[in-house]
Amino acid sequence: MLIGQQIGPFEVESELGSGAMGTVYRAKFRRSAEKVVPVALKVVALGLLGNEGAMARFDREANILKQLKHPHIVRLIAYGKINKATPYIAMEFIDGEALDRVLARRGKLGWEEVVSYGKQLAEALQYAHDKGIIHRDLKPSNLMITKDGVLKLTDFGIAKDTDVTALTGANSTIGTAAYMSPEQCKGDRNLGNKSDLYSLGIVFFELLTGRKPFTAETTVEMFLKHVNEKAPRIGKQVNDLPPKFESLILQLLEKDKEDRPVDASWVARMLGEIEEDAFARKSAGLAAAQARTAKPTNQSGDRMDAADRDAARALRGKKKKTKKKVVLPLFQQKWVHAVGILAILLAIVFGAYLMLRTAGPEQMFAAIDRADTPAAKADAAGKFLDTYGAKGGELVDKATTIFREATVRERERQLTNRHDSRTLRKPIESDDPDAFDNAMQAIDAEKSGDFALAEAMWRKVKSRFPAEADLPFTTNEQLLAKARWGWVADKRLADVKGARAELAKLHEKIKDSRLHELPLKPDTTNPESLAIRTLRLKEFGDPEKAGRTCDVLVTLAEKESERRAWFLLGTHLRSTIPKGANDPVAVRRQRITEWLNSTDRTAKQVRDEPEHPERGVLMRTVRNRCRDVAELYEDETDEKVKEEVVRAAKIVEALPKKQ
Repeated sequence: MLIGQQIGPFEVESELGSGAMGTVYRAKFRRSAEKVVPVALKVVALGLLGNEGAMARFDREANILKQLKHPHIVRLIAYGKINKATPYIAMEFIDGEALDRVLARRGKLGWEEVVSYGKQLAEALQYAHDKGIIHRDLKPSNLMITKDGVLKLTDFGIAKDTDVTALTGANSTIGTAAYMSPEQCKGDRNLGNKSDLYSLGIVFFELLTGRKPFTAETTVEMFLKHVNEKAPRIGKQVNDLPPKFESLILQLLEKDKEDRPVDASWVARMLGEIEEDAFARKSAGLAAAQARTAKPTNQSGDRMDAADRDAARALRGKKKKTKKKVVLPLFQQKWVHAVGILAILLAIVFGAYLMLRTAGPEQMFAAIDRADTPAAKADAAGKFLDTYGAKGGELVDKATTIFREATVRERERQLTNRHDSRTLRKPIESDDPDAFDNAMQAIDAEKSGDFALAEAMWRKVKSRFPAEADLPFTTNEQLLAKARWGWVADKRLADVKGARAELAKLHEKIKDSRLHELPLKPDTTNPESLAIRTLRLKEFGDPEKAGRTCDVLVTLAEKESERRAWFLLGTHLRSTIPKGANDPVAVRRQRITEWLNSTDRTAKQVRDEPEHPERGVLMRTVRNRCRDVAELYEDETDEKVKEEVVRAAKIVEALPKKQ
């Protein structure tokens, strides 16, 4: 941690955030004895110091920012190295928050607000494009909004300067998959400004709807959707969205770059027209409203008096209206009294009808939203389905989801309590005994980490009442007692499937981190981080520490329903970890020493054989093996282990700087 340290003219105050490439700190910059300004200080991750590709990208970001001086692009203040080794970039400090956090807080933004931000962003992109710079990683997390509503484009870490050779090879992909253009997904080496325009369309879509146009479980699947799948229309999802704005977004999301707008400047002009059209419509509406209520005036602009009005009528050939004969006020006439009494009686009858009639679907559904507990929501959803369930529709679908989730959650709670209690581990009177026994065996299998057995037993549970299990909902008590077995089984089968999918993703993430030499920082509050650490420790050959890490994962995820897949993954991993040695510290010391001895021999081979055909691969292997030691054991207190962690860093430092 650098907090409290002085780095050149910068005094580090606090950490703002960290990622794969490094950590960003808030620091004070003394321009003079009187003037102190805040800055954002980006420092490269220590694990990347030997990674030439990462260092080149860090240098590239600084060099690109030197060229960019625009009110909507973050400004570079300084660039240097700490102790002549660790690079840093000092940028203007933006007092605000990223748009991804705004979205997380608000769900989605109004179209007028998106137009305002879009104009600023389009201006920034055009400025960068004019200088031959393609951002390549446009997304809400890279868009900062100040407290005054000013947008700032940040993070040019993977931007491409078209005037120099790209850092990435042909057919490579860099960027965040959900926002990448079709040509990026295909690995097109000659990306142009229209790639950023496609990403801009994705950003607009997400800001307006709160979700991305394409979702996928894997990067490859996401690539295929960008390349082949037509973007969904959003007009019906956003209230009062101008058709011209929807057309612009669809044009930005065209698969063929030639069908997209010509440049960001054109996009900014279109957004300006959309804004002007909206203003014109509002102005026209206001003028019409004022015209309906305006008082007649004469040529001087003064209000017309009685003489003026008589003269005007004469010019139009109309006679002055004669006053009608004064008659008795209506409310004083006797026949009106009888009508009034009758109206009061009718109002009383109508009021009683309104009180007793069945509430409309929207009004009745609103009771679900007003309910403040899960049980109350489930009860309100059940009443709604009793009345309107047979009619179908969006509200029925939503109520069905709420009702089923609440029913399944309560059934899971009951089964867990009975499973964990020796005295209560038996079905209650209304339970099917076979379904209950199968469920208990399924939970046993889940806790022992046996995916296959758990799936087999939950399928048996569902097969007890297959017809009722397929019901979308039912509020009939007899049917519900059977249906909820199938609903619970479906949910738990989905949990096991999710755990299998997460395990496959973890292996891919570890593989990618080694291929691209990206750090995997430990986080004891994050299930994914704990699972990755468990897998790496197991692979490294430290079952004792792998088991301890896995136990933390299981404990963290066990009590939270939304983390059920991580709990299952944890129990499964725990079942695959061999028993640790009686003296785990001694075994750990020996394993790390052997690991680094082997790594050091490979490093020596790299130094001694500069023409080795696999020299680049060997260097990457050395860096990855040393990173394993540093990341897996930097939290250890044993002195011997700490010495070996320092030794790992020295092995990396001794490698040649160029492959």
